[in-house]
Amino acid sequence: MRIYLQPIQMGVLIFFAVAFLMILPYFIIQYRKRGSVSTWRLLVTFSFVLYIICAYAMTIFPLPSREEVEHMTGPVQNLKPFEFVRYFKEYSPFVLSDKSTWLPALKHWTFIQPFFNFLLTLPFGVYMSYLFKKKFSTTLIYSFLLTLSFELIQRSALFGLYPRPYRLFDVDDLMINTAGALFGYGLGQILKNFLPDLDKVQIKSSQVSFTRRLTGIVVDLILLSIITPFVSQFYIGPLIVFLIPSIIFKRTLGQFLVKIYIEPENRLLITLRMILMAINFIPFIIAGRLLDLTGTAPESELSGIYIGLMICAALILIEGLDFLLAIFNKTKRLWYERLSHTRLVGK
Repeated sequence: MRIYLQPIQMGVLIFFAVAFLMILPYFIIQYRKRGSVSTWRLLVTFSFVLYIICAYAMTIFPLPSREEVEHMTGPVQNLKPFEFVRYFKEYSPFVLSDKSTWLPALKHWTFIQPFFNFLLTLPFGVYMSYLFKKKFSTTLIYSFLLTLSFELIQRSALFGLYPRPYRLFDVDDLMINTAGALFGYGLGQILKNFLPDLDKVQIKSSQVSFTRRLTGIVVDLILLSIITPFVSQFYIGPLIVFLIPSIIFKRTLGQFLVKIYIEPENRLLITLRMILMAINFIPFIIAGRLLDLTGTAPESELSGIYIGLMICAALILIEGLDFLLAIFNKTKRLWYERLSHTRLVGK
């Protein structure tokens, strides 16, 4: 079993890196397409990503050394079908009339290897049925292409990184993997009756969740981080990213991507909204400056700096409480939205 655990561990590590890069685009696509992000669809989708990465990891890892591969002399491919049946007949301890041989036969490599190849693609068929809602014929094609990609990667000596293939290109694996996926498809058709319908677990709403807001803000902050090094004054970046688009288009780029906009259309109210929103950042800026002074200021001024830090902390705490109250409030409006009589609405 250890030979299977190491590739899975490697796949999980790769998944976390891929998931970190995927999460923002995924949220944007879901908000644009469905107006909300279903927690269940999120879990199912990212479990599929984890599965695919682990499946490829199991066909690639563990990686041998180049010296080890250079000394390999075995065959690089098997194009003769049903060799796994012949191996089972010749080398397995299984004897139908002797029950004592049944369990050892299940633990023998002649059974374990094809059985794990069968299990390798079984989840793929389930996902094709449940997540992607594909037909049987489409699943058959995709399953064959998936397992063919496994075998071609092995046959190519990991895209030419090794002097020769270190794993066998096996037509039996093509058949067994495809059969496993088709079995998984049938299993998925049954499981669909017990699992939530992915098309019904989410409802479009004009009310904007804080997760949707946050997704737009993250996009805007990424854009701000790109622009900032190219402008001479620190305030120019926020003007370009937040204020000007909000006044002209009623939304920032991030808000556009997640399909939300500011209501009403009155540009004076939108300008007031943006000015009040900017006030949120003043305690953070002042606190940062005061913290910088604590290491260089004379001892006689430290008490005043600490009082300033306490005032900033209190203001930040008030902002945090307002945020928490807004989460449980039906209107989901923050203090600067209430004062400016504006709100974010979704399309």
